[in-house]
Amino acid sequence: MISIDKVVNRAVLLGLFDGVHIGHQAALRALRDTNADEKLVYTFRSSEVDTKGHRSFVLTDDEKAKKLLEYGADRVYFADFASVRDTSPEDFVRKTLRDEFNADIVLCGENFRFGKEASGDSRLLESLSGSFGMKSEIVKLLSCDGETVSTTRIRALIENGEMAEADKLLGYKYFFEGLVTHGMSMGREMGIRTVNIPLTPKKVVPRFGVYSSDVTVLSTGEKYKGISNVGVKPTVSASGEIGLETHILGDVGDLYGKEIKVELKKFYRDEKRFSSVGELTATINKDIDKRREED
Repeated sequence: MISIDKVVNRAVLLGLFDGVHIGHQAALRALRDTNADEKLVYTFRSSEVDTKGHRSFVLTDDEKAKKLLEYGADRVYFADFASVRDTSPEDFVRKTLRDEFNADIVLCGENFRFGKEASGDSRLLESLSGSFGMKSEIVKLLSCDGETVSTTRIRALIENGEMAEADKLLGYKYFFEGLVTHGMSMGREMGIRTVNIPLTPKKVVPRFGVYSSDVTVLSTGEKYKGISNVGVKPTVSASGEIGLETHILGDVGDLYGKEIKVELKKFYRDEKRFSSVGELTATINKDIDKRREED
């Protein structure tokens, strides 16, 4: 049995929520608007679920949990997908939602599927919930610019470098977080200091190139303008390793070993191999001037 404390009234929102985009946020608002004493999200680790063959994610599981809490959940429960994937829809509703989670209200998006071979849909969930004494609410899909908001759509936008469109659907700026690590020190030699953080494994990699960015030092909350390069730095490196390198506008001191958040904003140009380090330096300085003029 799952260890879930009994509360007077519990609402449970079901879904994968890879991305916690504006459509998911609408479902979280519905959860928040219930009169339940506890508002719980029942979800899975994205890496455990075959999402139409995609193996890259908009958020890590830790990031997803933080976003779910930020947008209205009191608690996030990551279920073991393997242990429930072969459960019939009726057993899932009766044994898991009613008996184990003591749910009083069950919510899901209208495209929600559950049970063995995804045989159950939102309407069946509504019917079964009622038969077992639980209320239910189906949250309608959200559209933007004539298309349904989906993680698949957002993933494609990020991969194309269309960050403004991706961010509009996400409801926040696409980001990477990580500890600042030592790089090749080429930026220092060029007179343009940069910081490097590793790209988070399995997160969607944006189109290779240079972006305007916002940088936050997580220990202090200080925010700075930046320009960031996503790619392999072909002019100065032959390793082929994909990384995220950022020049921060302003004096931030030594950030080595500190955790920062880099939010990508606007795509400037594709990554390319320059004929010389001098040509690369001149182009980066133009990027810096452009970023300095932006909000």
